[in-house]
Amino acid sequence: INTAIKNGEWIFLQNCHLAASWMLSMEEIVKKIADPISTVHSDFRLFMSSMPAKSFPVSVLQNSVKVTNE
Repeated sequence: INTAIKNGEWIFLQNCHLAASWMLSMEEIVKKIADPISTVHSDFRLFMSSMPAKSFPVSVLQNSVKVTNE
């Protein structure tokens, strides 16, 4: 993810609801990306897929554009 942030690459993380133990680390990464002081390549994109889960950090949802499918 850090390399993609610098190089403007795209990342797709699937089924994030299955990695509940990693969500705190993911929350810190997203906070760092959202920080106005941080340097993020303008072409960088981070896509994540997840089922609804209580373990998914609220701050990640608040700093994201969400797409839902019913």
